[in-house]
Amino acid sequence: ALHKPLIISSHKPSAKIFHHTMPSTKKKARNSAKKKSKANKMKGADDSSSPSLSSRMQRMQVGGRCNGNHGLVMNEVGMTCLPFVQKWLQGYNDAIDKVGNMEVSFKITQALTNEDAVWGSSESIDWLVSYFLMTATKQYLNGNIDMAGVDASYADFFNQHKAVVLDKTKPKIDWHEVVRIHNADRPTLAAFLRERIPCTCLD
Repeated sequence: ALHKPLIISSHKPSAKIFHHTMPSTKKKARNSAKKKSKANKMKGADDSSSPSLSSRMQRMQVGGRCNGNHGLVMNEVGMTCLPFVQKWLQGYNDAIDKVGNMEVSFKITQALTNEDAVWGSSESIDWLVSYFLMTATKQYLNGNIDMAGVDASYADFFNQHKAVVLDKTKPKIDWHEVVRIHNADRPTLAAFLRERIPCTCLD
């Protein structure tokens, strides 16, 4: 099932932003993650805070101002990506409910949507990363930490896909990192998002 679509503001006509229910295995994963040592949590927070140059530059340019979209721009690329977002969310929810394994569910959903042109477009992947950073930030600010972790893991996955497949700057996807963000606690998640959005909403 999908939540009622979120609406983002834009100078263009409003566009529906689809969202989703939390996969049933998310709570189990978070309970397991809470058992990790404090040292591992601190290490995770440090690892998650590597800011991108583009994010830092955007933050300087906008002066921290935010229209509620946390850096997402609804442009023509975004309009072509919205149907994919709906397919991705539905596919992942179905897969995780059936197999209960996050990495396998990501791969199943990717295979189901493999014909979509967004996978081969850097602009489309960048927009998807920005989209899921936006939804993760909204969820975080609304106190929905579990859902924020899910959306942040989507952003991390698509960003890694671009690096591996399109930019060829890394050999393979680091699934441990995707899982770490998926199961992140509040401080780790805040650090991850803060360094990747151009506004100061999480400062």
